[in-house]
Amino acid sequence: MRRMVISMKRKLAVAVLLIVACLCLTGCQNGNREYKDIEDFKHAKIGVFTGSSFDAQTREQFPDADKEYLILISDLVLNLKQGRIDGFIMDKAFLAGIRWEVDGLSYIDESLAQSSYGFIFRKDNSNKELQMQLDSFIREKTEDGTIGALANKWLSDKEPENIADISTLTGENGTLRLATGAESKPFAYVKNGKPAGLDFDILYLFCKQYGYRLEVTTMTFEAILPGVITGKYDMGASGITMTGERKESVDFSEPYCTSDIVMVIRGEDKDTGFFESLKQSFEKNFIREDRWKMIVKGIGVTLLITVMAAIFGTMLGFAIYMICRYCGKIAVGIAKVYSRIIAGTPIVVILMILFYVVFGKTPISGMWVAVIGFTLTFGAFVYDHITVCVEGIDKGQTEAAYALGYTELRTFIKIVLPQAMKQFMPYYQAEVVSLVKATAVVGYIAVQDLTKMSDIIRSSTYEAFFPLISTAVIYFALTWLISTLIGMVKLKFEPKRRKKSTILKGVDAK
Repeated sequence: MRRMVISMKRKLAVAVLLIVACLCLTGCQNGNREYKDIEDFKHAKIGVFTGSSFDAQTREQFPDADKEYLILISDLVLNLKQGRIDGFIMDKAFLAGIRWEVDGLSYIDESLAQSSYGFIFRKDNSNKELQMQLDSFIREKTEDGTIGALANKWLSDKEPENIADISTLTGENGTLRLATGAESKPFAYVKNGKPAGLDFDILYLFCKQYGYRLEVTTMTFEAILPGVITGKYDMGASGITMTGERKESVDFSEPYCTSDIVMVIRGEDKDTGFFESLKQSFEKNFIREDRWKMIVKGIGVTLLITVMAAIFGTMLGFAIYMICRYCGKIAVGIAKVYSRIIAGTPIVVILMILFYVVFGKTPISGMWVAVIGFTLTFGAFVYDHITVCVEGIDKGQTEAAYALGYTELRTFIKIVLPQAMKQFMPYYQAEVVSLVKATAVVGYIAVQDLTKMSDIIRSSTYEAFFPLISTAVIYFALTWLISTLIGMVKLKFEPKRRKKSTILKGVDAK
């Protein structure tokens, strides 16, 4: 038996070594392949920024290439540097922002097309006057060279130090609600906790001239258009490329900048030692610009959504159960339909429906929409599991209590519910832990939770290790803490721990 175990261990070790060797060889082959012109990419693996205009362009110009869709520009950069993709299409303007932080990138000096950028508005002309003001402003500032100077400032090889402070805008003529991304250097991103980029410099001058205040909501790039289309925001900005397909859905302002589109490839990295590289990475991701404060803020938002959704969801689920218990078949039927709809719909879809449709015309923030969405899902869980746990209690106990003269409600509260809770609490504990992790999708509705803050940092530094590892560790700590706290509550429902005063003693109990 011992020989068999040793033999199996050896075979397993050999298999692991072979797999690692194959992966290394594959990585080396991908990394060593040279791409000198556009023709070399006909059958290459090309990264595509999801939701961008580069998707259609990649499919049109490289129909036989293998496409890898990624949701962040930082993901494109990391996959290229690690050899998972051979290149990706990008504007030179965006590439300038990437190269502020990342070494080892180059591009094939052949223009595939040219991009023009504009601000977007809803197509129903509800903000037509605002659009006309901005168009007039862009034409005026283009003619006098102001916008050209701003473009040169932001599209340079070095990140500008001075940024427009939109908090100083007076707003005597109203407030503009702006939807923007936080991952679109050099057009729109977060620097020192404040919005920065070419788009904000232009909008700062525009708002200052026309007396507006700017209310900025950051979100994923692909969520900007839906937010503007539904009327949640007055306008959108994030270096948005003007395309025919997008013009069918939104109106664009006058273009304020143009740039060539090129194929980005790997270049030569600076040779930095492992520990020195680790030190620089830590400083960049946490110390620089006090980015650790963003993580702390994200933790607070995640905990707030989790705690409030768990409390309100528990109340909602229990209330639905009690209504169904005493209000007959119609209430039970409605509750079952609600439960099935919630169970059969992904939470991210529920959140987006609530944010863009149900509350699309209201000023309610994404965080409160997230609380409502998770309350609905958690309430459905509580209702379903309380129903199952109560039905699992022996009916004979209820009948005995009735025979002793107890009312139905008192029987339920004193006899049935405590026993059901003993079965219910382990499921409840696991569901709250799952709720903590499920909140990671709230970035889709413009909520800056822990995961979203990690994405913003990753999009600023174009590094994955520290943002992702720290996020994973924090989620583990949060789930462990919450699970421990609920575990302490769960002990209260152990029969042996019940106080004598809570146990029924005879027919005279009232």
